[in-house]
Amino acid sequence: MSQFPPCKSLDSDAFESLFHRYKNLVYRVAYLILEDRHEAEDALQEVFLQVYRAYPTYDSTKGAFTTWLYRITVNYCLKRRRKQKFSMLPLDNLFSLFSSPQHSTIDETGIADEVREAMARLSDQFRVVLILRYFSDLSYDEISRVLEIPIGTVKSRLARAIKMLQRELQKERSRLIEKKVAE
Repeated sequence: MSQFPPCKSLDSDAFESLFHRYKNLVYRVAYLILEDRHEAEDALQEVFLQVYRAYPTYDSTKGAFTTWLYRITVNYCLKRRRKQKFSMLPLDNLFSLFSSPQHSTIDETGIADEVREAMARLSDQFRVVLILRYFSDLSYDEISRVLEIPIGTVKSRLARAIKMLQRELQKERSRLIEKKVAE
């Protein structure tokens, strides 16, 4: 994505343009973290309110606008999640990596129940890197800047998260097989 034109303040037309350009990005990330449409809608409003207030402090020399926007979105959602203890929704991409459609129940969003449950058992630090990498398709460098952590930490968290998901999904498959055998 290209950057939003740098300026010190946003008039109503510029803000409306910015909102329409990036609302889907913010909503998707918020929905994946908060796992609730209403909460994601609230987050969308709150994030853009924060963007409007903080826009004069945005410095394009320190990174892309989208990096700044991801950081605001992730921080807001994690703070809200900690307060209300939400579980996260996993990613379509992870479903294709770890599961096959004939062994899972797919919900209305196209996400396998077993993947959702496995993701819910991961801590925030692992879920967020998975969301940013596989759902938002950010590079390691971009994730590093969004989360303000070293690239090596991003890579190690991602590797650990994938291994933990694989273990959780294997446990779930074993339980399903045992259940079918018992029937």
